[in-house]
Amino acid sequence: MTPFPSFPLNGEGEWSVFMKRETKKPLDEQRRIIAYLDGLQAKVNALRDLQSTSGEELSALMPSILDKAFKGEL
Repeated sequence: MTPFPSFPLNGEGEWSVFMKRETKKPLDEQRRIIAYLDGLQAKVNALRDLQSTSGEELSALMPSILDKAFKGEL
């Protein structure tokens, strides 16, 4: 006895039980999802740019802060 249930295969070697469900979304819904994901990708790209800029600014500021700390000016 196998631990997996046996499902009949269709003629193309795929599980026929899975072929009964409709998995495609209507084209207008696909376009809406793509637009949403494109918007999320734009936000991610903007955040990456901001993070990169912040890192560069911090790297440029660190020597000045350390210099003042060692001189007792903080």
